[in-house]
Amino acid sequence: MSAGNAERFKSVVSAILGVSPQEVSDDLTPDSVDTWDSLNQINLIGALEQEFGVTLAAQNLGDYMTVALLKKLLVEHGVEL
Repeated sequence: MSAGNAERFKSVVSAILGVSPQEVSDDLTPDSVDTWDSLNQINLIGALEQEFGVTLAAQNLGDYMTVALLKKLLVEHGVEL
């Protein structure tokens, strides 16, 4: 992951979920963060789209419920991570 994009990604996740950037790791899930609910999943996807200038397909966004899977989704949409 490029350092710039890594920090941008952590910043977005941190801001939406209300956790510190140091807590953002690949194994972060809704089970480990109380604030990661369905509404914040939508907010997270929207914020990532805005930050990285991509449009993420609306289908199956609920399947991307870990930080590692969110990174994978961005890579699939051309974001260098």
